Amino acid sequence: MGLFGIFRAKETPPPEPPKPEAKDLGPVLMEIARIISSGDEAVLRDITACTEDPASWFTAHQNRYEERGVDSVGDLDLVQWLGLVDILEEHGWVCERDWKDELEDFSYFLQNLHGFQKLGLELDPDWLDEDEDISAWCGVLTEKWAVQGVRIAAIGIDSDSYVLFPATAPQFDELQRLAGEIDQCIDAAERM
Repeated sequence: MGLFGIFRAKETPPPEPPKPEAKDLGPVLMEIARIISSGDEAVLRDITACTEDPASWFTAHQNRYEERGVDSVGDLDLVQWLGLVDILEEHGWVCERDWKDELEDFSYFLQNLHGFQKLGLELDPDWLDEDEDISAWCGVLTEKWAVQGVRIAAIGIDSDSYVLFPATAPQFDELQRLAGEIDQCIDAAERM
């Protein structure tokens, strides 16, 4: 076995790379989901599943993540944040709209959100100029709904699309605070 054979035999294999670990975002994401969905039990059940085992959630919903350009489970915090968005959208509490959305589509999807209906909001097509964009339309709606204390909020997902939902002023303030706690962004849609 020679001198160098002894050293080779005693070499230890390189350590395995650490498995990704998720921060405990569950309580914050659960509260965000509860506020946006008015406590919708199906939403909260899915959020629990997503945050308790984000790697399994990713595997079960891999197509959704791949559509967003996320092809691995490497960032479990991102998996949970995007999971929140997808769950809320699937259950009709948020809508994701492309930055170059047409006014007719924007209006249709916004008016069909559960929160829009629950808040008893009105959207008169004459308020909005079809030559403008989502940011401008949301600014107008915030002005129109000021008396009701409602605005269109957006969940930031580092994309050129808007994840939109209506929120009252107290909800909006609390959602901004909660998102900030986990280094994410929820803001007024017109500022996104």
